[in-house]
Amino acid sequence: MALNNLDLDALEIFRTVATEGGVTRAARKLNRVQSNISTRLMQLEERLEVTLFHRINRRLELTAEGTLLLSYADRLLQLAEDTEAAFRGGVAQGQIRIGSMESTAAARLPELLSAYHAKHPKVQLDLVTDTTANLVERVQHYDLDAAFVGEPITSDEFESMEAHQEKLVLIAARGKGFNKASDALNENLITFRSGCAYRRIFENWLASEGATARNCMEMSSYHALAACVSAGTGIAVIPEAVLDVLLIGPSVQRFELPERFALVKTLLIWRRNYQSTKLDGIKELVTSIKEQNACNQDALTTI
Repeated sequence: MALNNLDLDALEIFRTVATEGGVTRAARKLNRVQSNISTRLMQLEERLEVTLFHRINRRLELTAEGTLLLSYADRLLQLAEDTEAAFRGGVAQGQIRIGSMESTAAARLPELLSAYHAKHPKVQLDLVTDTTANLVERVQHYDLDAAFVGEPITSDEFESMEAHQEKLVLIAARGKGFNKASDALNENLITFRSGCAYRRIFENWLASEGATARNCMEMSSYHALAACVSAGTGIAVIPEAVLDVLLIGPSVQRFELPERFALVKTLLIWRRNYQSTKLDGIKELVTSIKEQNACNQDALTTI
């Protein structure tokens, strides 16, 4: 199979169909007609002499060959963008897809995203929020370039760097009259859906206290979670930084958790050997903000 003169435009179309989940969405995103997208896909399959998608009813699912091509397409297209940037004075441009836990997006990323936009105005940054488990899977399958997730990440498919450390606290309605976290063990649980790193820690803490497993009320946002706790529906574990952002007032009381459950690192992860000037910009800002926060903390402790 000769691959000389492989069309980068065709690879971009293929990657967009794969990441968007179908021809219709890809056509909308690329501002092309659907017939053009379908024709280019068929031409690419003929060129490579493989089937790239299983066509199931109206859905397209990658074949093994399609999954392999997606990994190469991602690298080739990124290399093309980086090559162009190198000859334009190293100016990063194009699109970068970043995933984040809801808590990180709410409390940590506004400063970083603002700084990134100011420094790299030609880059379109798309932010997606999800649970840690789903974000890891989406980075693995090339749907995201990188993601902010909760530790631990043990797979050798990824590289990572520490972005920051969160302190988790237990919250309950103030009217309950609890004095410490363990007083609330018999309350209903309010959590994010399965796959949330902080939910796993919450459940591990409950188990360490000998609490029995029971049904949870699942939420998809911290505003809803905190509102339910405030109303007396149950208890929840939440990053202290998010609680400060929510400004929910005196109706909620916070309690300390044991350190082994309270302190959790947030990691920025990306696929091993993946390189990009756009991602480098994210990593540089993560390092810069982390160092600045450390300096601020040192200054406070010396006062």
